[in-house]
Parts: sequence; C-alpha cells; structure tokens
Amino acid sequence: MPELPEVELVKRELSRNVEGRTIENIELSDYVYKGHGSGRRTIIKQELRVFSESLAGASILKVGRRGKYLFFVLEKSGEIFHMIGHLGMSGAFFITESLEDIGDASYRKHWHVLFALDDGHLLSYCDIRRFGEMSTVDRLADFAPFSRMAPEYTEPESLPFFLEKAREGANAKKTIKAVIMDSAVIPGVGNIYASEALFSSGILPTKKAGNLSVKRLSELHEEIVRVFEVSLRSGGSTISDYRGVSGQSGSMQDRFKIYQKKKCAHCGSDVKTKMIATRNTFYCTKCQR
Repeated sequence: MPELPEVELVKRELSRNVEGRTIENIELSDYVYKGHGSGRRTIIKQELRVFSESLAGASILKVGRRGKYLFFVLEKSGEIFHMIGHLGMSGAFFITESLEDIGDASYRKHWHVLFALDDGHLLSYCDIRRFGEMSTVDRLADFAPFSRMAPEYTEPESLPFFLEKAREGANAKKTIKAVIMDSAVIPGVGNIYASEALFSSGILPTKKAGNLSVKRLSELHEEIVRVFEVSLRSGGSTISDYRGVSGQSGSMQDRFKIYQKKKCAHCGSDVKTKMIATRNTFYCTKCQR
C-alpha cells in the first residue's frame, strides 16, 4: 500500500500537471458498474450518477494530500467542492494522451476512472486490486477520516501532539508499532516506514507505547520524519505496485535497513518477524529494545 511519501509524490506530480485544468467528462469501467450493481460500491463510494455529473465540467483548483489521502479542490458554476481519493493497495494515477500510452500493461488493463481534461490529456485512475476509493464532498471537514486525523508531520504541533497521544488512554497498552500506524497519532505511517523508523530509533515494535520515555518517543518521531524525507528524495518505495504519475518506480526499497531483510544491516543477526496490527513486522532483537 502506498504510504505518505508515495502519496505526496503523486500529489506533487498531479499539482504540476492538472491544476487549472477542467474535467470535460468522466468514464467508468465495467468493473465499477458491475460492483455497484451487486452492492459493493467498487472504487466510487457514492452513487455513480452523482459522482460523474458533479465532476463533469468542474475545474481543478488545487490537488492536496492529508495523510494517505489525495484531495482535489474543484469549482463548478461558482461552487467549491472536493473529490477525495485513496490509492488502496495498488492504485495509481497516470497522465497521458490516451489510455494506450500507459506503459505498464497491467495498469492499462485495470483502468477504472478516466478524466478527460480540457488540454487533450487523459487523467486515468488504474487499480489492479481495486481497493482504492473516490468520493465527492462539499467540505473537507465533511470527510470522517479527516476529522480524527493528527497534524501532518510537517506541522509544528506534530511532535507535541504525538507525545501526548502515543501514551494516552488505550494507546499506552498497545504496541508502539500499532500506535504509530494510527493516523490519529501521526498520519501516513504504514507497515514499511513503521518498521524502518522503529529500527533506526532502536525501539522494539513489540514495546508497549506507555513504557517508552518522552525522550525515546521524541527520537522515534524524528526518525519517522527522517525516513519520510529520505523516501521523498528517493522517489518512494516500489515493492510491487507503486508507480508515479509518469509511470516511474521509486528506489527507496534499495535503502531499507530492516523491512523484508533476512539479516540486520547493523549487527548481521537474523531478522525476526511477527504479526503486529495485522501486518508482518521486521525487527532485530539485538539492535532494538
């Protein structure tokens, strides 16, 4: 699943290429129609007619990101509204002149939403596993996941908020890995960057959050920020499905120290694995405590 750095990179590319453009029309795939016909609401999490009719003719004023979500600020007939999207496990946006210009055949085959833009380009949302989602809302505050989301890591209040929430209430009894993957504590941390940040800060992922000192939690927050920034400079992580808007892969996976490794990058010991928060976690019992 793309995590914060990958979503941020997609946002930056979309901002450069689609802000100021107008969506002339929308096309949805047969998979989307079939899913909705059977009550599953595949990709589009609202009534299809409402989604398509609201977006056709809308101008894209801004593309933003909140946690792992993308949002588009749109204007139509003088009214401002928003489209919010999540890439799920394997979602990707591409900007090409036609669908056939998408280089990866797997993505080209699994397109689900096509936005025809007024400059002649096609903004395609493709999703091999179909876990992504899109919907429109009048205000960003109307979108429930945003109402409980912690400040972004780039905001000054991120660290004090993190220190307060990490050991507050039920979080104190949870593993620190589960806590940092909660967007109500810090947004955007998924399985990969949780493992990497915990390793680089020397903290066992199985450690109860309430047993960590403020100093160690501060160091962990610092490492989360550092790992995010390294990933952004590396073009994100491409384990299998992540692609940028231009179809490019990232190289952060070449810089992993613990995630999916057999041997610890620091001491050479065997890397341990354990299921935490339903995800396979990688750690070293000698270098992490």
